Amino acid sequence: MIGGRLKTAILPKLLTGARDGLPLDAIGATDSLQALALAAQALRFDRPPQPLQFQIEDVIADRATIMPDAARKLLIRLMAGKGQASLSAAIVRKLVERKLRLHPFDLPKLETFVKAHAEDLGAEALAFSEREKPVAQKQNYFAPDRLSDENWMLATPAVKAGYISGRRAIDPDAARALVEAVWKTEDADSRFRLLGAFRERLSEADAPFLTSLEKDRAPRVRALAQRLIVKLPGFEGSDPALREVLERIKVSKSGLIFKKTVLTLELPATVRDHTKRAWLNQAFGPIGLEMLAGALSLSVEAMIAAAEKQNDLLLAFFLMATQDGRLDVVEMVTDGHLPDAWALVDATDDEALADYNQDMRRAWVAHVFRPDRWGSDTTPWVIR
Repeated sequence: MIGGRLKTAILPKLLTGARDGLPLDAIGATDSLQALALAAQALRFDRPPQPLQFQIEDVIADRATIMPDAARKLLIRLMAGKGQASLSAAIVRKLVERKLRLHPFDLPKLETFVKAHAEDLGAEALAFSEREKPVAQKQNYFAPDRLSDENWMLATPAVKAGYISGRRAIDPDAARALVEAVWKTEDADSRFRLLGAFRERLSEADAPFLTSLEKDRAPRVRALAQRLIVKLPGFEGSDPALREVLERIKVSKSGLIFKKTVLTLELPATVRDHTKRAWLNQAFGPIGLEMLAGALSLSVEAMIAAAEKQNDLLLAFFLMATQDGRLDVVEMVTDGHLPDAWALVDATDDEALADYNQDMRRAWVAHVFRPDRWGSDTTPWVIR
């Protein structure tokens, strides 16, 4: 009761400067200064009003083991530099493989790295990267080993694509049915990733679904569907990507007595040196080595020999061989035609190696990085 009197009857008058007419006897005070002190003490114990609603954050349960302290320090040092795209992808794969997660204290220090790979770094990293998003836009995280046919569609796009890829390896028809059931509710990025999983055990049974995507809203989804269609067994028809590449490859003959085939690539006028590799990857990536060689009426070996001294075309063959997992062709190109192929390696190769096992990765590195061919001016900084 005294606390209420202090706030309603005495404190307002004291704050306005009034000194007379205060009911000091009612609160047991002898003067206005003592009344002010009592009012201040009463306010200290006054409870604030109860909020109309509470915002309760979900508990983030990340069961992965926190990475060791020594690795934490090294990771922070590595990520402090620029141009670490390929290195970042390799680190993420290793963390997923070892079932490790970042220390919570390191998330702010590695914010750029975390935001770029949040979907693969675990529930805690995903929650940190989306802490400023509205609740309705936040994604759910499910560890890949806890997904099932009932809850897989609730995971992040990368995890969903990984789950479907795994299901395709076991039961392609069941995996396709799962994707078809949720296709209309997925956004363009998720549809593109899910469709990419169809590269696993592609068969004629996938043809109706792939054909239905010719009218998909996203151009890149339509383009990927077309690339998958031309790779179907028994496909008969024209491949737009192959047709465009063939229009830029000129076939000629050289030699006075023994005529040999010579291939020359004409690049678009808009392609510059710094964009050349990206164009080659985009133009030749959807086409397989065997398909291109067959269209040129050559074997793969003869096709590479015919491109001798055509570094742009040889680089395209190198990229295609890497994507197709043809390590014999990678060795052929780097050993006889592109001895400095290591200088052309960038983040796109790391993505192409994603499906390689450890032995294939070692073999690819051995073919590309040849220290016995490096000159005196080749340093680790140049290689990096």
